[in-house]
Amino acid sequence: MGKRVPVVEFSTRVASAALHQAREQVPQMMASSKTDSTVVEEVVKHVPEVLLPHQRIASVIAGVGGYVPERVMTSEYIEKTVGFAEKFNMPLGTIEKITGVRERRYANDTQISSDMAYEASKIALERAGVAPEELDVVIFASASHDIAEPATANIVQAKLGAINAHCLDIKNACNSFLNGMDIMDAFMKTGRCRVGLVAAGEVLSKFVNWDIETIDQLELGFSAFTLGDGGGAIVFKAEEDKGRGIHKTSFTSDGRAWDLATIKGGGTLCPFDLSQNYFVSRSADINRLAIRQIPPAVKSMIAQNGWELGDVELVVPHQVTRSITERLMRIGGVPIEKAMITIHKYGNTAAASVPMALADAVEEGRVGRDSKIMLVGGASGFSVGIVTVVL
Repeated sequence: MGKRVPVVEFSTRVASAALHQAREQVPQMMASSKTDSTVVEEVVKHVPEVLLPHQRIASVIAGVGGYVPERVMTSEYIEKTVGFAEKFNMPLGTIEKITGVRERRYANDTQISSDMAYEASKIALERAGVAPEELDVVIFASASHDIAEPATANIVQAKLGAINAHCLDIKNACNSFLNGMDIMDAFMKTGRCRVGLVAAGEVLSKFVNWDIETIDQLELGFSAFTLGDGGGAIVFKAEEDKGRGIHKTSFTSDGRAWDLATIKGGGTLCPFDLSQNYFVSRSADINRLAIRQIPPAVKSMIAQNGWELGDVELVVPHQVTRSITERLMRIGGVPIEKAMITIHKYGNTAAASVPMALADAVEEGRVGRDSKIMLVGGASGFSVGIVTVVL
């Protein structure tokens, strides 16, 4: 038997032969039509003379940005506004004691989700040294959107002036941003994107029910009092794989739990029922799913990367409460000191929480070039998302 030709080399030879044949024959076949001949000539100009050898492409983080609006909303202010003491005999400080949320930011009356994403994206682009018109793909990945149709990514594109970008929305509750990163990674590794932006913008304060009168209502609506507004964005560049960039991703979903945390208004289920436009959550049930599913997924992802726990310099988790984050870290075997905790000052910012926390970590110098990090999310639906990255 002769020497075996590697698959990549073989496919390259075949493609090159076909290309040579096409260059010779196609113009002759189309010569009878001036219009068709012109089209072929234009196409041939963009076909490389020599096909590039197979290269592994990495999706490298080039810039990270975070943004929070100016208005600070303290937990004590919320408790006074709702009437925790008068209605439920709960003392001031209850929200912070239970969740760890001392304050969060609220957008002003004119700010919307795309504004949060836009402000964060400007910072990320500046840090990456990328002009908006250089972007090939813009992904808006959030739990909250500006409008039902079209995609909010188009609004972000218009605000940025990213006139050459293909735009789309990704929606998967609090894991939207991690899913957006995974999709951007696929775009880059298949050669369909050189420079891309994933942006999240959340204005969740509009979905808080302030008219709570009963314990049952409080049980379902309590989690909404932890919500905050903000934006986060990451600029990616497709580069030759030299160990940096997105390494591995892992996502699982259990759709049977879809109704544990919802905003049912605005879709085809409850299109005009305003009473369904508030965020409600069965927090205890969601937390049980998180505890059951997230730590094993974290341990598995570390093993798949060939890393040890000690190799991970920082874990950037989606944060619902301080206590559940600490518990998940402890079960996963990761010291809490390695977690980027921001919930005390931002609250639960849904899909924007991970990029916002990562932006803070970069600004504070907790991570830098070549740092191994893990982005971890649990979201209503129920879903788990993990992305490992070398900065």
